[in-house]
Amino acid sequence: MTLKSTRIVVTGMGAVTPFGIGVNPFWDALLAGKSAVKETENELWKKWIPVLAEIPEFDPLEYLTKKQVRNTDRFTQITLIAAAEAIKDAGLSSDDPDVAWKPDTSAHRIGISVGTAYGGVGTLAEGAETLTMNPDKRMSPRLLSKSLPNAAAAALALNYAVRGPVMTYTTACASSANSIGEGVAWLQTGKVDLVIAGGSESLFSPVVLSSLRSAGAIATEGPEDFSAWSRPFDANRKGMVAGEGAAFMVLEPYDRAVKRGAKIYAELAGYGASNDAYHETAPHPEGAGAALAIVQALEDAGIDANKIDYINAHATATPAGDKAESIALKRVFGEQLADIPVNSIKGAIGHLIGSAGAIESIACIKSIETGMLPPTLHCTDPDPDAPSNLVLKTQQHHVKHVLSNSFGFGGQNGSLIWKSVE
Repeated sequence: MTLKSTRIVVTGMGAVTPFGIGVNPFWDALLAGKSAVKETENELWKKWIPVLAEIPEFDPLEYLTKKQVRNTDRFTQITLIAAAEAIKDAGLSSDDPDVAWKPDTSAHRIGISVGTAYGGVGTLAEGAETLTMNPDKRMSPRLLSKSLPNAAAAALALNYAVRGPVMTYTTACASSANSIGEGVAWLQTGKVDLVIAGGSESLFSPVVLSSLRSAGAIATEGPEDFSAWSRPFDANRKGMVAGEGAAFMVLEPYDRAVKRGAKIYAELAGYGASNDAYHETAPHPEGAGAALAIVQALEDAGIDANKIDYINAHATATPAGDKAESIALKRVFGEQLADIPVNSIKGAIGHLIGSAGAIESIACIKSIETGMLPPTLHCTDPDPDAPSNLVLKTQQHHVKHVLSNSFGFGGQNGSLIWKSVE
């Protein structure tokens, strides 16, 4: 697939993050150098994760109906909220409360592409605990529909009467990067006019948290300041900090966006996907799969590596993961890497797992729009293996092409290249 034949652009964005509801609060906090990481208040979760990055003071009833909240898991709830912002931002919402879309938009010509690593794991864990305590208890049939990985995509389709392709991609931490890249194929082949693409994750449940800790992925110690525990590329990094959130965007062909007078944020210029084929959880130590995904994205965009102005790294603050990505970047960019600013926003919001690629893509697009790069927080002593041009403070930088990386367990890799629209 080549994205060059039909230009695909972003016309709407929405987000729910550890900084709250909305793209603007997220972006403003990033540029201000704030951290959403804090000490875990839930005593049960604290057994496995001392710190986390969760959505503050979240009440789904402020945004959704009682029925929607009753019938959905938290990851679906934040999906609905983030997608609603993206659809409204794109100018597609109908003025009629009984009709989802404006008259010139057909629900049959819309696709939904969602990425999530775990789906409704919170609901599933609660059900398992209930059944363990009372084996004779009749479980609600809603447990199944709430916990399925495709529950969020299905809820979006139901809420907006979308009957086009509705797909869920579950590729660990690369899920939403893949959901965005793969969803573009529907636009390229003319199957749909619009795609709502992104990801959602809320994995705070004992079974997942305990396993992540056993896998050595979670930071279990850090500085006295809990907000500084997520330390991408730092020599003393101890592991990732788990976060939750959702991020979605509206993708459509450039010509269609121009015709309807939509605001165009950026163009999706290239996409690459690969697998390490190395280990269940550890990345390839030489970054082989990661480098392949980056090269594929560059080829898809039809540009040389020296055209990249800025790199948004996956960099979760795990010793092995950050090092493998650093090696992969050096393999692809060589000496040119020293001239390219590199950052990771996970120092500010932790690792949003399956939704990481989507929220980081929004950060990339905002960098294109504003000419500002947010810092890599808490990297006070950069690892010798890390890229030499790390963004350690908020800075101005003209961005035309930006690379965003997402790498996950199972060797899953996804790279996206976003481009300014001229």
